Amino acid sequence: MFNIREDFNCCKTVSCRNFGINKSDDYIYKSKRLGYLAVECKACGSHPPWVNNQIIENILKEKLAFHFSRKISHCTHCYQYFFFNEKNEAQLHGFTAAGTQRLKCKNCQRVYSVGKHKNIDAIKQVLQTVIDKLDTSAAIKKTGLSARLYYFYLDKLSLLLTNFSRLKEQEILQRDYIALQTEGKVLHLDHKRGFYTLFTAEADSGYILLQTSNVTQQKLTKQDTYHSTENTVIKDGCSSNVENEINQRYQQTMQRKHFEKLLVGELKPINRCNLINPARLSYVHFSMLRAFIYKTERYRHYIELESSIRAAALMSAYPEIKTEKAEIYYYLPFADSKETLINKKAGWWGDRWSSFESGAYSAITKKLQSNPPFDLRDTEYLNRYFTYLEGSLNKGLNSMNTLANFSEIHRVLFNFCETNKGKSPAMQFALAEKPYTAQELLEEAIRFNQYVPKKD
Repeated sequence: MFNIREDFNCCKTVSCRNFGINKSDDYIYKSKRLGYLAVECKACGSHPPWVNNQIIENILKEKLAFHFSRKISHCTHCYQYFFFNEKNEAQLHGFTAAGTQRLKCKNCQRVYSVGKHKNIDAIKQVLQTVIDKLDTSAAIKKTGLSARLYYFYLDKLSLLLTNFSRLKEQEILQRDYIALQTEGKVLHLDHKRGFYTLFTAEADSGYILLQTSNVTQQKLTKQDTYHSTENTVIKDGCSSNVENEINQRYQQTMQRKHFEKLLVGELKPINRCNLINPARLSYVHFSMLRAFIYKTERYRHYIELESSIRAAALMSAYPEIKTEKAEIYYYLPFADSKETLINKKAGWWGDRWSSFESGAYSAITKKLQSNPPFDLRDTEYLNRYFTYLEGSLNKGLNSMNTLANFSEIHRVLFNFCETNKGKSPAMQFALAEKPYTAQELLEEAIRFNQYVPKKD
């Protein structure tokens, strides 16, 4: 597996000589000079909040296991994760006692079998209950399945669709350039439950590559557990012009206990789970995003104006930033602004902002020229997905596995079935030639996941 950063306690000021460097002589570790635990960088005077690396590692393993390692068609020893490992080839190796074809991995010589997808009708019924937006009890009743079997086939449905999408994505994500866009959103469930989630889309197509929630089954420290009714997020459109909006957001960030102390209102955790602070989720999410960029020559990343997301984006892209292969931009949506900004300085880090017809932007990783190379073609991709998810997700969910399965099913359905101006995100991303119905997509996923070894 390729390298993912393990230590996030370092200077995060791009212009500082210590940017991204661990264990500098300029650091005072676990400083409390500003009233919170931080890494104090004497070179630039910054105090990035202290990060519990072990908790990030534990949650990263949990999220990787769901989003990238759910395999049903290859040797799991050699091909543990999508993107992170090269696909293995296999040869036919007889049959099991039950008559299932056995395969022998050409790389590690291990023998394994790929079972057939059984009871497809039950999986189709479960999919229809998802499309019909039935609550769980009504869905179980309609399918005629027991509760145990319903959840079993829900997991199979999620596995098939996720595996299909990852295999398709992996086929085309070896390219010279990719652009990503990331924002954080709050999804509310019944009984004041809910979660903070990060969405990342391929910026030129709106194809949703990754969504991660701050729901976890890991044990958390008090400092890393989210439990708040406060809200430090400024809502869009509360200012009369874009410059005021930018300054207002920076001012609100300054009023927090520290820059990364993002609060998103009252959220109660679901059954037998914890909610991790959004800032910590950001480090996990951006670490996983390396799956989509590590084979590209260069990439751009457009992120919302949020300090906790900024820190995670910089740490994830550190190797590419140092070699000038990565460009990271703040993007702030703002409609009908009468003001024109050109290289306007704002905020704690002296970010320089320019505006265009759909908002404003700032290059975090390098100085802007008079005509900066900003290119975000459609600024509504993530909002469209959030609106879709808000209207489609079962709000009565109260277990982590079920929530994760529903979320992934909807991610794939949105990418391949929902259209804007006649095209689905998968079509825009060159993964499909037509929009699918949900049932057509399931049939395609079943066919696609049947592994057939190459003949010698």
